[in-house]
Amino acid sequence: MTLRRQLLIAISIIFAVVFFGLQTLSVLSTKDFLKQQLASHAQDAATSLSKSLEDALSKQDLVLAEIQISSMFDRGYFQKIMVISPRGETLISKEMPVAIENVPSLFSHALPLDTPPGEALISSGWRQLGKLVVVSQPTFAYQYLWASFKNAMWWMISMYLISIVLTILLLRLILNPLLQIENAALEIRNKRFTRIEVLPSARELRRVVTAMNAMSGKISEILDAEVAKAEDYRKQAYTDKVTGLDNRQGFDLRFNHLLDEKNFSEAVIFVLEIDGLKEFNNARGYRSGDAVLATITRQVEESFGSHISISGRIGGAAFAFVLLEKDLGWVQTSLLELSSSLQDYFQLNDIHKLMSFCIGGSEFTPDKIRPEIFTKADMAIETARQSAAREPVLFKTSDTTVVEGSGAWRSLIVDALAENRWALFVQSVVSLADGKLFQHEIFSRLVDKDGKYVPAGKFMPMALRHQLMEDIDKAVISATLDMLAAAGNKYKEVAINISVQSIANPQFIEWLTDKLKHAREFGRMLSFELSEMGCARDIDVTSDFVNVLRQHHVKFGIDHFGLDSHSLEVLREVPPDYIKLDGGLVKGILDNPVAHDHLRSIIRLAASLEIPVIAQNVESQELKMQLFEDSVNYGQGYFLGEPEKA
Repeated sequence: MTLRRQLLIAISIIFAVVFFGLQTLSVLSTKDFLKQQLASHAQDAATSLSKSLEDALSKQDLVLAEIQISSMFDRGYFQKIMVISPRGETLISKEMPVAIENVPSLFSHALPLDTPPGEALISSGWRQLGKLVVVSQPTFAYQYLWASFKNAMWWMISMYLISIVLTILLLRLILNPLLQIENAALEIRNKRFTRIEVLPSARELRRVVTAMNAMSGKISEILDAEVAKAEDYRKQAYTDKVTGLDNRQGFDLRFNHLLDEKNFSEAVIFVLEIDGLKEFNNARGYRSGDAVLATITRQVEESFGSHISISGRIGGAAFAFVLLEKDLGWVQTSLLELSSSLQDYFQLNDIHKLMSFCIGGSEFTPDKIRPEIFTKADMAIETARQSAAREPVLFKTSDTTVVEGSGAWRSLIVDALAENRWALFVQSVVSLADGKLFQHEIFSRLVDKDGKYVPAGKFMPMALRHQLMEDIDKAVISATLDMLAAAGNKYKEVAINISVQSIANPQFIEWLTDKLKHAREFGRMLSFELSEMGCARDIDVTSDFVNVLRQHHVKFGIDHFGLDSHSLEVLREVPPDYIKLDGGLVKGILDNPVAHDHLRSIIRLAASLEIPVIAQNVESQELKMQLFEDSVNYGQGYFLGEPEKA
């Protein structure tokens, strides 16, 4: 229960106690007062009337006496008036039953109002003629008592409502800093170290906020230092110092990862080569040559901007750029504009006499291998170099082959979805310290009509092209939940790779939410993984997806971590439950000290955020021992366990 609700309940209880206490005191005191008034009223009436009855009773004229009594009784203020003879006989009696109007019977029964009688002796000289008894009517007293009770009740209720409203406003003012403190604490728990900007006016809360800001700021400074150190190692290992692009090793890692993952349907690579760079450096100096390279890089980035997925300086005078899912006609037009702007720059700065450039590229699909792609790009560059105009040359894939292959793959995938022809394989992720199981990663295989398994790397590109990834992810998730239901306690935790194409679709998120609601018993056994490239592509979509997973106690992991220049930013923005280091990055640490330093910096940062690290592609005892020495928590690879049929 929130503090706000507890305070409001406490105030309500206090008001209720005060209300019933005041009402009880008020009603009882008013009741005593009215009782005295009724007694006084009856006695006054008896004394007054007894004088009037002396003559009538002395003459034994009961008719006259009754007329005198009626004239007073008919006013309605009396319940009973009676005359009793000295012998105790009732001579005259007038009585009106008690009729309490406009007063609830429950109220009158709960507060019985006794009306004491007023008595007076009727005498003539020394002779006693009788006794007069007068009882006042309590109706008006009850009505007055009820009206007094209602007025006090409504006044108290009004004061209560006003007090509650004022209390809510005051609590909102006072407790708002507490809400910010709570949010800041939750952010710290989620490994985001934010500051509380508004300091509360209350001294105690101000001290708490100041202390939390100091703690958050200190931790954030430490993490920023770790991030900066890790980024510095990454740049040393994989970044070209002159242009800021990836160097050859960094480009190769990311390009190979792209071809391995096949999370695209079409891509274009273009290479920009500079002729005469050595002569230019000899004539004008290396600083001038570096300035030209930096300017060329800047103009390429201005022409293509965020459309470039991978970029790198792959040689002293060669640059390569990869664009995903871009129209070939648009790329050709943009390359012509880039070529024109570079020619103007060369002419304006008198560079063209010593240096020239050529641009060539090729469209490729996921089924192509690296040598084939670069061979075609090199051919395009040579074609451009040999042409008189030196315009960019861009080769495209064979249209016939692509269309036929695309249609066949689409039919295969659609049929598999319709007939639910999917097979699940699992590979163990184990502790490098003691070999204990951490999780199983799910690998899906399409089963063709002949019963043969088709690896994801073959059908995934065409699934992306035909927008079928959402349906495939649904099929794999459903099959995994069925597997867990049938397996009992066989699996501790399973990890499922999921596509960014799926999580960007609100309908898929709605489907997944409903699926997780109906499979709550498996929520803590599930982990969903997104590739680092997918996370970096749209952090907001990733963050929303992770929030959905957190609501159902499902874990989130980042796959192929450590290659993207924004990877450390992703780690801070969307803290995962674990990260899986890219296999290419892991395999390179034995031969590349700088790459090894980069990996160690990632491990240190993950440790400071309490994020477990899993190394992929652990294929030897030597690599396993090195990773263990580097404090990597878990490993995955053929050396530790091959994929098995689920």
